[in-house]
Amino acid sequence: MYVSRRTRLATLAAALVATAGGLSASTATALTGSDAPAQMNYVAKINVGEQSACTGTLIAPQWVLTAATCFAADGKPAEGRPAVATTVTVGRTDLTQTGGSVLPAIRLVPHADRDLVLVKLAARITDPAITPVRLATSPAAAGEELVKAGFGRTKTEWVPDKLHTATFTVAATAETTVDLNGSDTATVCQGDAGGPALRTVDGTPELVGVNSRSWQGGCLGIDPAETRTGAVDTRVDDIGAWVAHALSRNPDDVTGDGKADLVAIKDDGILWVYPGTGKASGSTFGTRFQAGTGWQSQNAVTVGDLNNDGLGDFLSRQASDGTLWVYPGTGKPGMEAFATRYQVGRSWQTQDITRTGDFNTDGLTDVLTRQASDGTLWVYPGTGKPGMETLGTRYQVGTGWKSMDFVTTGDLNNDGRPDVLSRQASDGTLWVYPGTGRVSGAFGTRYQVGRSWQTQDALRTGDYNGDGLTDVLSRQASDNTLWVYPGTGKSGMETLGTRHQAGTGWGPYRIL
Repeated sequence: MYVSRRTRLATLAAALVATAGGLSASTATALTGSDAPAQMNYVAKINVGEQSACTGTLIAPQWVLTAATCFAADGKPAEGRPAVATTVTVGRTDLTQTGGSVLPAIRLVPHADRDLVLVKLAARITDPAITPVRLATSPAAAGEELVKAGFGRTKTEWVPDKLHTATFTVAATAETTVDLNGSDTATVCQGDAGGPALRTVDGTPELVGVNSRSWQGGCLGIDPAETRTGAVDTRVDDIGAWVAHALSRNPDDVTGDGKADLVAIKDDGILWVYPGTGKASGSTFGTRFQAGTGWQSQNAVTVGDLNNDGLGDFLSRQASDGTLWVYPGTGKPGMEAFATRYQVGRSWQTQDITRTGDFNTDGLTDVLTRQASDGTLWVYPGTGKPGMETLGTRYQVGTGWKSMDFVTTGDLNNDGRPDVLSRQASDGTLWVYPGTGRVSGAFGTRYQVGRSWQTQDALRTGDYNGDGLTDVLSRQASDNTLWVYPGTGKSGMETLGTRHQAGTGWGPYRIL
């Protein structure tokens, strides 16, 4: 059947009724104004600018899943900061109430070939009464009843304040979509794009589909001659790996476009940003721009989203006194790339390595360090707070790391958790210590991913070719060429693919 393509305002005015045992649709009458219960507070209202609105679903404490067409009519929004200021309300089914959270959206991660986008919120949802919905792992079956939810238009209301619900029946499931049959009291209307279709399993709701398009028969403002009430949802039962990777990615993105950039300090103290293109050989980085001067005073630098705004910040240590500073990224080019710094630590001269990543999987960026005196490895958990409260009490995650001469971090095995990549000083072997996401036993048994890496004198990670997998970037000591070893997502000696050159003449850079 043919269904017209939805615009950014096209959404669903259907929703779900949750009972103590899960979801019930027996009383759902979206077009006549049936209100959703308070338990459905994981359904989010998304306001894109002043005019557009959609519905989404909280699937992780800091992430909402919705339709890509909410942000771009062609379903292809750019990755990174939303082009239009976007506000997300989650935690309330009645928008006239004051519960829950109202947060800016700070990052979009669109799916490559589906009408889906992940929206990162400016802060985690910590209210224990608001539980993210899990993704289904099996597709919808023909004849199955699904409950849909949305804040969109109804039969009688133009801009409802309350979440509404209705039941739809699965007509057919295709490779990436689900066709749904509606009814006189179950129609997807304008204002509900991206809303959830859910089933209940053992008393727990799970997300089966995300609304993509519909005919909107019976909705307020639609031609009365249009009586079709069907809808098409995007399947989400097979996107678990994509979601896990997107939620874990922390590329060195200081320009706000979602691509891994390279921030480097020359011997003369000038700070340069090489914006990533997401392309492979020959054009890995675009035209550089200067972002600072006088950086001879800083050492042990790295990039990470320390203030939790969706942009990479520069974390550096003052060489003279060991104070630790954050230079918050702004997403702007040139000398405005980093805002006024603020101090986050003191006496850090005891540490000889600093790297970032969400090692405890709480959605906040932590700092991993190595104690210079004895080679112990520590994690300072991020708090999401500014200033001297940015990092919490450290905990030990390893010993005997003095034998390693390079230590960096990244999700090398593509499991959604940051790993540690290190080089054995004695023989140049390269190793991955897989992250577990736990505080106790933070890293699993290491495995070798390379040999003869003593030919390289710089090492870092990032998704430099834009394929969603973590790559390794290195500098050849003999001629100062820059190389990218593409990640494969595999383990062992197949972790890295055939390298390609990403630059020449990188000798004058003391820190990459």
